[in-house]
Amino acid sequence: MRTVICKELGCKRRFTSAGGRYCSRHRYPERECAVDGCTHRFRASNRICSACRGIFRECASGGCDTVYKGNARHCRACLTPERTCADPDCRTMFKGTTLRCWEHRAVDRICEADDCGNSYRGTTLLCVSCRTVERQCSSDDCETVYWGDRTLCNDCRMSDRICSDCEKDFRGRTTRCGPCWWAQIPVDVRAAISRASGNAYRARKLAAQVAGPVPAAEYERIRSEGSCVYCGDAATEVDHVRPLARHGGWEHPSNLVPACRTCNASKSDRLLTEWDQVRVFRAVRVSEKVAVEYECQRLELVADRANEVA
Repeated sequence: MRTVICKELGCKRRFTSAGGRYCSRHRYPERECAVDGCTHRFRASNRICSACRGIFRECASGGCDTVYKGNARHCRACLTPERTCADPDCRTMFKGTTLRCWEHRAVDRICEADDCGNSYRGTTLLCVSCRTVERQCSSDDCETVYWGDRTLCNDCRMSDRICSDCEKDFRGRTTRCGPCWWAQIPVDVRAAISRASGNAYRARKLAAQVAGPVPAAEYERIRSEGSCVYCGDAATEVDHVRPLARHGGWEHPSNLVPACRTCNASKSDRLLTEWDQVRVFRAVRVSEKVAVEYECQRLELVADRANEVA
């Protein structure tokens, strides 16, 4: 297994392969969906496009009347029944499609990548370091370059789904929506995650202080200045325009703006140039702090691209 560049003329995509010459986008011929009335053209080994395969259907398992959206004949509950590990020395109960639990599928291995002799325990032929390489998204009309071990970037892996627990519609990459995913984690683990996250956030704020800590009264004053600068909804929190996790993200009133919980969570530790440009442009129009910071980030991005070309 090694990282190669696609041999298709004009394509510079990097991918991991044991001997293939073409990336997933050029490995298959371009074809038209075989469903009557669908003119979608795509590249894949299937004769039917993903939109036509991902329809609402009833589970084909006997005694199961679940209606779900997807291209499998059976719902997820029937595909991943609760079973006992087949290993003679293990009687662990787990949900999945394999005969053994993860602990007994994972074995001690040596990475098979060239010039890598890392020892690790897992189920893959390559270690994490060799699988995580710079890639270009293989989805049509997407040129995103990212680091990872998936063929699709995070945005392209997202799709409209129905939560397997509460049956609500959501957009994401998991089988559960955010609240249901968090609820299924054991209480002690949730508490540990919250403590670790809070400790890390307080450490970043302490390291980013310019003239001492920003008083709570100043936070409240900034929050009450007006609505969320990104979307216009009621401001319930205060956002660091340049995130604390990034270089130059100072704990100072000049870096703080009112924001709603949704925008603050969505922006997370992204720079303005990396986030939703519709919301960013609105903030540039209504907030001088955001306008100044956005111009600085834009110039930094231009300089980085110029250095790459040079």
